[in-house]
Amino acid sequence: MSAETSILAAIKKYDTIIIHRHQRPDPDAFGSQFGMADLIKQSFPNKAVYVVGKMKPSAEWLGAMDELGDQLYDNALVIILDTANAPRVDDERWDKAAEIIKIDHHPNEEPYGDYNWVVPSMSSTSELVFSFYQTFKNELKLSDAGAAALYYGIVGDTGRFLYATNSHTMEVVAGLMQFDFDWTSLSQTMDTISPAAAKMSGYVLSEMQLNDLGLNYIILKNDVVESFDLGDFGTAFVVPLLGKVNTAKAWIVFEEQDDQTYRVRIRSRNIVINQVAARHGGGGHPFASGAKAKDQAEIETIIAEVNATLAAQEE
Repeated sequence: MSAETSILAAIKKYDTIIIHRHQRPDPDAFGSQFGMADLIKQSFPNKAVYVVGKMKPSAEWLGAMDELGDQLYDNALVIILDTANAPRVDDERWDKAAEIIKIDHHPNEEPYGDYNWVVPSMSSTSELVFSFYQTFKNELKLSDAGAAALYYGIVGDTGRFLYATNSHTMEVVAGLMQFDFDWTSLSQTMDTISPAAAKMSGYVLSEMQLNDLGLNYIILKNDVVESFDLGDFGTAFVVPLLGKVNTAKAWIVFEEQDDQTYRVRIRSRNIVINQVAARHGGGGHPFASGAKAKDQAEIETIIAEVNATLAAQEE
């Protein structure tokens, strides 16, 4: 039995289904979560389907998160989307469920749950959810709102089709565009930034550190980020900004956290960098990964390792 068939069987089996995704959600986390919820609700209207986790104002158009009592997990199916590692699941009650399904497109370095459907060749988990719908199209239904959520997720994780995009991705997008939602307006909204973020963009471009090997990076201290008063917008917009420099082959954003450690986002055009991330408490895709740095010394180590990777490619 294929993973997809097992997942559909589990969905049919349970009357209560709770859908989780990762902490610090991005468009794909939200899009796949709400898209899967819509798919199940439309297909099996008698089931109780819930979405849990923290909401961000920028994603409120998708719907509201549910507040649940612990007892609902006792006889529930939990589906966790777009979350490679168990510690990153938003709302730690997920492991109280009767059965657990992991659906993801990140490398499956940490399997968890009863069923794992992980396809790293997919651009996003949202693409994976739509593929699930297409596989069982004779049994499943998807609304226009669900299609919009999945489109949002794919556009977000591909950087508007600049990364991890292939012919299957575009076939999925073409399928989603057949639903009745304003994908043009949604794409335009996703491409905007706030006035505060625009001002911070100027700071980033003036303070970035670009070397001859093609590494472009910036270290964002807490006080600097707070001075721009970004609110909910966050600093995700900084990552592709560094990659717009035409001589940059790899780029890193080091962002100081409240505990004085650093969140690390590493990207590249075509240099495999996830091995560097894995050595520093992280991981991810070959060209897009995340890691952690405990202090300035570890920041310098990560920079040195990415420089070495770039240098090795030139040899």
